Amino acid sequence: MVKILKKLFNNLKLNNQGSTMVEVLVGFTILVIVLVECMVHIVGVSSEMVEKSVDMQNDRMTVNREMYQKDAEYEIIDGAKTVLLLDEEKTNVAANQAKPVQIVLSADLKKFYSEKAGLSIYKLFFKDE
Repeated sequence: MVKILKKLFNNLKLNNQGSTMVEVLVGFTILVIVLVECMVHIVGVSSEMVEKSVDMQNDRMTVNREMYQKDAEYEIIDGAKTVLLLDEEKTNVAANQAKPVQIVLSADLKKFYSEKAGLSIYKLFFKDE
């Protein structure tokens, strides 16, 4: 029985001498196809981002052109209070008790809307003191 099993195992030896040239070429081809597809995707996404950034720059230039004309109409935002707050943690020096500090700015918040660009710009207009 042992001789029969030994003979069977000798006949069933695995061919583990390495990969054939066809396997190497197929694997390399698949790798190249995957890398090319990744590069095509990256180039596509980057071109979309460039187009969007150019559109954003053009819209911003349109808004700037319209906003700084003499007859530009600003909408005053009522009830907006402009306050500067100091960070209490960073102003707490040497275990002194931090006090909340608020500085109220005398400024009006106004909104400008550009129909051409479809953008709203909010701007502070400081009052003369």
